[in-house]
Amino acid sequence: MFKGFRSPGAWRLCSLLALFFVSVSSFAASPQTLLVYELKHDMLSTPDRLSVTVYEDGIALVHYPAHMTKAGDYLVQLSPDEVQRIRLLTEHPLIQGFSPGQAKAKKEEIDAQSGELFAISDDSHSIFEIHTPGASKSIRWANLSVDADRYPDIGVFRKLAEIEAELLQLDQHPTATEVVE
Repeated sequence: MFKGFRSPGAWRLCSLLALFFVSVSSFAASPQTLLVYELKHDMLSTPDRLSVTVYEDGIALVHYPAHMTKAGDYLVQLSPDEVQRIRLLTEHPLIQGFSPGQAKAKKEEIDAQSGELFAISDDSHSIFEIHTPGASKSIRWANLSVDADRYPDIGVFRKLAEIEAELLQLDQHPTATEVVE
């Protein structure tokens, strides 16, 4: 009755098709992460933070915590050009060569020359997890936007602030859709 499935050729064909569909579905089920960003405020003890995750396939997930005006989750579909722009920003030599110790030393040198006293009592930490082919890099910096403005000669602050600004406006992207549960 089911004579066709008893032949070795039919089984081989079914096996190849099954292997193909499993590999395609597992690839589609787990897109590669390009960038994860979080903004943590010291004075807020809640684990609910602003976060953005960008995947290689162009999907971006944006989460605004409950205490923010834009509270909610957004799904964004980036174009290949937009993904490439983010990729180029994260692969920039200043970002890949970032050294917190060197950046801090440069800040202290500039501060010592200026003689100006400056302090922030409520730190906000920008946290980046950057995934490039064959490597991952974590960067955590306090008061990034302030440092980018105060220290324009420290290029890595400008580059990180550029990435941050790009991510913070994704909820305004033409494809942004609020995810309603």
